[in-house]
Amino acid sequence: MISMKKVLVYILLNFALLQLNAQANSANKTTLSDSLNGHKVLLDAEGKIISWMLPQSKAYSQLLYQRWNFIKTNVPNSPGPEPRSDYPQYFFYCAYRPENGSLQPDMWMNDVGERIPNWFESARLYYAYSGDTTVMLIVKKLVDYVIAHGTSPSTFQWPGFPYTTTNAGDTIFYGFTSAGRFVLHETQVDHAGDMGLTYYRLYQYTGDQKYKTAAINIANTLSGKARDGSAKQSVWPYRVVMNTGEVKAEYGANWFPCYALLDNLVKDKIGNVSAYINAMVKLRKFILDFPMKTGYWTDGHTDTDIDSYTYKSNMSASNATLYMLDHHEFDPEWKTDVPKLIKWTEDNFVLRCAPGDPANQWGANLVGEQDSFLYKMDYQTARYAAGCARWYAVSGDAAYKEKAYRSLNWVTYCNDANGLVFESPVSKGISSWWSDCYGEGPRMFYPAMAAIPEWAPPGENHILYSEGVLKNVVYSNKEINYTATAKEGVEYLRLAFRPAKVTLNGKPVVMYKDLKQQGYILTNLGNGDYALTIKRNIAGNIIITGF
Repeated sequence: MISMKKVLVYILLNFALLQLNAQANSANKTTLSDSLNGHKVLLDAEGKIISWMLPQSKAYSQLLYQRWNFIKTNVPNSPGPEPRSDYPQYFFYCAYRPENGSLQPDMWMNDVGERIPNWFESARLYYAYSGDTTVMLIVKKLVDYVIAHGTSPSTFQWPGFPYTTTNAGDTIFYGFTSAGRFVLHETQVDHAGDMGLTYYRLYQYTGDQKYKTAAINIANTLSGKARDGSAKQSVWPYRVVMNTGEVKAEYGANWFPCYALLDNLVKDKIGNVSAYINAMVKLRKFILDFPMKTGYWTDGHTDTDIDSYTYKSNMSASNATLYMLDHHEFDPEWKTDVPKLIKWTEDNFVLRCAPGDPANQWGANLVGEQDSFLYKMDYQTARYAAGCARWYAVSGDAAYKEKAYRSLNWVTYCNDANGLVFESPVSKGISSWWSDCYGEGPRMFYPAMAAIPEWAPPGENHILYSEGVLKNVVYSNKEINYTATAKEGVEYLRLAFRPAKVTLNGKPVVMYKDLKQQGYILTNLGNGDYALTIKRNIAGNIIITGF
């Protein structure tokens, strides 16, 4: 028999459970009215985050437009004197802080080596997506200034090499010395190589020989300095003093942009091809033997004086993930290594948090930056989402699509309707960096939409993504015309018409069920929309015409 005492305990326990459930329901109701960065958080029927930008089907496209429109229309010039005051703030400062309705430049430093590559990639992808040439003019002016005012002389031990940092407000670049972390003429080799890739891509877009020359100078210096890598010493030192050659940090792992620079030059048979191939062989072996196995994807970004062979940075691992999704040939084990890298990010930069920062909000995984800076960031979350989306396209595992969707939706909350971005809305006192908010973050939406084209706007025509540079992009009624500059590549599009014909240099491109050879595949998205993927084995002019 059950005693009255046990019955009473049972009643009391149930009452307590009812109270806990009531509190949980109250908390859920509070969540529904939560706000993030001044926006009411919108949740779907599952209680998970969707974008505040409606309709959801056009949210990501709106984000891309808003952020570039802000750069074009709302950035104040730098504080004086001249000539600094003749240029927008993003020329000479790393970040901004909104104060009393105006943008005040952050006086910390100028992260040239991060802004140049990320802005160029964001611009060339937006240009292909929209046909808007003005964004390319913006980054061209920025690159022109940096080449003229931030390149080491031929007499240095690292000649013709970019300064990746300088002090806030400097109009001539000599390195970030004001905080005492770096010395005069110090540079980060990985970011310098990324700038070299940008210079070569700008040459592909413009045909201007000065960009090719600048890229070759960087490639020649890199190939001349390449060495065998090890667990404590990468193929190139991470940080060097360019005039003396002194090494400040022996190990880094953010080398995919350097590899891509050399690879582009080799494929186009430009420069010292044999030396470039030799450096690429050493670099590939180092990456596959060490960071891919040890997990030490070291890079401290341009403002931190990291000297370690065990330090971790999400950017380095993310660059590995995204590069291998475009270049399967780099790693024979890429189908094993890519999901491992995504999990590496989750273990190290989602689950690990700065004090007070959440790992997840409303179903969205939030991502931190590096070991010494775990704050959840707009652009790192976008990086993670792009990797998840593209792995979903390969694997078909719906869990990755869900991760990508929620994280990208969270990123949309990081800017207002005018495109002003708050880089870390869950953290306090974090400045918003130009390179992150207007380059590195938005550029990740293009590969994500290419992987999942239903996330691009319905009833519109867009080139969603290409790893290679496109030019001469023209959108017209039921026709898209562009020139692909790389000798081989893949372009991903969403169309509001069914293609009647696809030509490459005037010759028909054949439709197949897969892309094992040059051709295209077509997927019906419904309501008259199609996803088109074109694989090329040669460069040239593509014309897509519709019924």
